[in-house]
Amino acid sequence: MKYQPPKFNDKELLSIFPEAKEIIPQKLSEWERIYTENREKLKDCFIFINYQQTDNFSKWFLKRVASLFLILPILESKKHILRLKRQNLIFNSRTNNLEKWQEKVEIARQYPIAELARNNLKLRQTGKNFFAPCPFHNEKHASFYIYTQTNTFYCFGCQESGDVIKLTMYLHGIDFKNAVQMLQN
Repeated sequence: MKYQPPKFNDKELLSIFPEAKEIIPQKLSEWERIYTENREKLKDCFIFINYQQTDNFSKWFLKRVASLFLILPILESKKHILRLKRQNLIFNSRTNNLEKWQEKVEIARQYPIAELARNNLKLRQTGKNFFAPCPFHNEKHASFYIYTQTNTFYCFGCQESGDVIKLTMYLHGIDFKNAVQMLQN
């Protein structure tokens, strides 16, 4: 049985070789230079053929021969350019989306946890912090503390802890993505 090497799509290749991010723009400009040079050679060849003192069939024949020898490098370089542009777009869109998502998460984490809890819990203030009965378990005495300086919470009864996103997820019964979007608004 003949060995078949695995085939990878562009996304898989970029995840395997993340160092390609720096190489792709260099290779793209290199292949664009090769493409332009070959097109110029073909153009110059056609201009030269047009100025020859021969019949129309000979000019047509010479243009076809020139095309056969010069069109393959042009097509090959164009294929590489399109592949590299596609990979560059995949890399940049993935990076941009990841950066945008991380920015949204950071903005959501800045939402004041006391404001969120005030709407859903019976808060009492102790200095800069707040305490209330824990929303994660049933209790008679308040053991759920909100720390405004770190924008986090901790329950001394059930040892549940987290940030404003985790509290939003629990209080509203939503997933991480929706909690981030909710805290954005």
